[in-house]
Amino acid sequence: MVVKEQTSVHYAILVNTHAGIGNAGKVWPALHNHLQASGVSFTVFESQYPGHTTIWARSLTRTEQHTDPQTVILVIGGDGTLHQAVNGVQSALQDNPKLNPLPIAYVPSGSGNDFARAVKLPQDPIVALKQILAVRHPGFLDIGHYFDHRHQRSEFFTNNVGVGFDGRVVTTTNYSRVKRALNVIHLGGLAYPVHFFGALFKQRTFSVRIHSAQGTQRFSQACLVTATNHPFFGGGVAVAPTASMVDGKLDLVILEQTNIFQFFYLFALMVLFHNHLDQKHAHHLVADELDVTFGDAEFGQEDGEIMGRHTYDFSFDVHQQLFWLPLTDHEPNA
Repeated sequence: MVVKEQTSVHYAILVNTHAGIGNAGKVWPALHNHLQASGVSFTVFESQYPGHTTIWARSLTRTEQHTDPQTVILVIGGDGTLHQAVNGVQSALQDNPKLNPLPIAYVPSGSGNDFARAVKLPQDPIVALKQILAVRHPGFLDIGHYFDHRHQRSEFFTNNVGVGFDGRVVTTTNYSRVKRALNVIHLGGLAYPVHFFGALFKQRTFSVRIHSAQGTQRFSQACLVTATNHPFFGGGVAVAPTASMVDGKLDLVILEQTNIFQFFYLFALMVLFHNHLDQKHAHHLVADELDVTFGDAEFGQEDGEIMGRHTYDFSFDVHQQLFWLPLTDHEPNA
């Protein structure tokens, strides 16, 4: 679904200079200079604390309705900053369904940048910005949504929600000094594989129940359970190679572990050959609605951000968000 062309645009720029352990702050001056040189209309809103981007995006959605020029939210940060912006827009729409969703543009400047990878947006921030400024109309993409019944928490996500192994890796990585050091030399995505082996020896199996229109399945030796909106997690690892952001569905991947070597083999196939889902201890489900209930407390992550160690009870479904991005390859039947 594509919205009509819009030639007059004002960019409300949400900058998280702390994203990528400060990487966004380093590239922001060059992006700002390019915006000024391009002669586009823009206003800057800087995130001052965790969750501030959500507040800005919610406020803009409430106030920038039917404006001329069209207001576009331009996010400069990592996957976590984009996550906050999407939740800000969507929370405003939940409060008032009559509002129109503001389109969101995105310049990747975090560590993993998995959303940018999924929409084939250049990892170079300046190149990505140039492509965004050339966009003439927004388009819709799927976003995931969950309600955690145990904690009465609702959230939207652009990438994925993972419990178990990837939740542990994200938790360990985001607290590590290694990630900070790698971000300094623009190799933050390598922080995830660096912490892979530590998580490999610490992660234990757990039970999970999956219910969908296809029935109910139970797994007693799960090690990784990830609901994903597109192929990538962890800085470019293709957890669900065929996942699409225009099919109205989420992909659920469950990896079981009978022993460490078997799980390492599965993960190696995932990273190197993208054929892990053909294996006996890997399971793949595609659905528009899913109930996923865990029997034990496990680490969780959403869009690469820490969720904590809890016993989760999720209901997943799919919504849509308007994006201001070069989306030709992601439009239905493109």
